[in-house]
Amino acid sequence: MGALASWVVLAVALGQSSAPYVRSRVSPGDDATQCLYWTQARVVWQQSTVGNQKVTNHTEFQAISDSFQSWQDIFANCGNLTLAEGPRVDSRTVGYARTGDNINLILFRTRSCREVVDSGDACFAADTCANTYDCWDDSAGTIAITLTTYDERTGIVYDSDISFNAATFNFTTGNGGPCGIVANPNCVDTDVQNTATHEVGHFVGLDHTLATGSTMNPSAPPGEVSKRNIDSGSRSFVCAAYPKGSASQPCIPLPPGSNGDDDDDDGCSAASGGLAALPLLAAASLLARRRRRGVR
Repeated sequence: MGALASWVVLAVALGQSSAPYVRSRVSPGDDATQCLYWTQARVVWQQSTVGNQKVTNHTEFQAISDSFQSWQDIFANCGNLTLAEGPRVDSRTVGYARTGDNINLILFRTRSCREVVDSGDACFAADTCANTYDCWDDSAGTIAITLTTYDERTGIVYDSDISFNAATFNFTTGNGGPCGIVANPNCVDTDVQNTATHEVGHFVGLDHTLATGSTMNPSAPPGEVSKRNIDSGSRSFVCAAYPKGSASQPCIPLPPGSNGDDDDDDGCSAASGGLAALPLLAAASLLARRRRRGVR
């Protein structure tokens, strides 16, 4: 059985849907729990000033801007949310803080935590190595990951950050076809815009689907650029979950008076979704389970 066929079988066994779109849930894949969604009218996102330190031309900045813009074009047509790019920032910290300013940050991690952090460091158990040492602390087979912080009761999103795994993958922005043995400066290896467009789908509340041709398919082989173009199923999600002229839509009606504000007795959680490379099936399996952690 080929790698792609094996991944499809694995994904189906793990509960992956082939619906046109799948909304992210408080408990991933559990339709009895609330969906994750933004309720504010304008969400500002910002790129790290560092960009991808492994390249010199830094065309990745524009590729990421183009990815967000492709989603914003859909929101402008039928949605109620504005995705606005803010100025680049020096911050290298992802996640949500209850006090102080929070940034919806987009960054590249160019070092693996397993290679630069002592194996006995307590940061591994605390899940803080990435921020402490500015390194990639997820599966080596995961291309990128989106960490979204949300209210456990309502599904309302507070913060979302996207990290690219430049420690493992060679990110490119060209249009010259797949990279081969002969060097081609315009070739496509792991495409930034292809990856970012998928991750912005997680950013706005989409989970993975096995639907043919979907931007939210959970795998991306080298040379792929098809996810740059957002599919019709993902487009319909924007119109349904963020209807123009109306409030953003939960999947389960909120209790009367619920507004998503946290207090000392209610925590919020973080969920992450990402993109895997084929044929790393073990990594895809880890990805499908989606890591969750409390951030009280």
